[in-house]
Amino acid sequence: MNLMLLTADEARDGLATTDARARHLLKTVHAGIGSTVHVGVRGGRRGIATVLTTEPRLTFGIRWEAEPQAPLPLEVLVGLPRPQSARKVLHDLASLGARRIRFFKPAKGDPAYATSSLWTTDEWREQVEKGTEQACSALVPEVVHSPSLAAALEALPKGGWRVALDPYEAEGPLVPSKGAGGPALLAIGPERGWDAAERDALRAAGFSLRHVGDRVLRVEAACLAGGALMLAGLGCWKAHRPLV
Repeated sequence: MNLMLLTADEARDGLATTDARARHLLKTVHAGIGSTVHVGVRGGRRGIATVLTTEPRLTFGIRWEAEPQAPLPLEVLVGLPRPQSARKVLHDLASLGARRIRFFKPAKGDPAYATSSLWTTDEWREQVEKGTEQACSALVPEVVHSPSLAAALEALPKGGWRVALDPYEAEGPLVPSKGAGGPALLAIGPERGWDAAERDALRAAGFSLRHVGDRVLRVEAACLAGGALMLAGLGCWKAHRPLV
């Protein structure tokens, strides 16, 4: 991990040596007193932590960044895919910086996907946090579920640049458009694609159907490609900066 997520209490009081994160630092990274590691409080600031003690708790002295990282204006709607793909979507969109990931049950989806252990345990949360830590960020995306595409569309914020990827009925490529304003709202269908009613609902909700080339991408690849293009189109990319 490139950053270790902590709660505010953990940043202040440290970690028990039995905590998985403490074990990783002590046993895998071989951190000791004086070692440094990037840390962040969920939804807050990042910092550089210096290990102060390793027993009876792993404690830190932390130099915090002056200003927290800015959230990116990206929400992605995803037709609930098979669990192995959903794991990648959670991890990769968290790394990209999506503010919210909204899964919905698509017309052509398999209802059994929703009962996977990915969703009935905390595994989904672990995937999101690992993706956030991979990106050296403390901004963990919100993950929500909607019972249908119609319900997901109803829950969206007003306005925004609305794009649905569809290689079959796309009106053109996904490129920055004049006057496009945030937030970026991206809809990705399930592995078997949109059905006709879903396409009608998307168009009625102000989404344009676009493609990202003459290839059919996996769900997780479409999420990354579409999200990155929309963020670039909104001018959201900033140069990497050190934490302090």
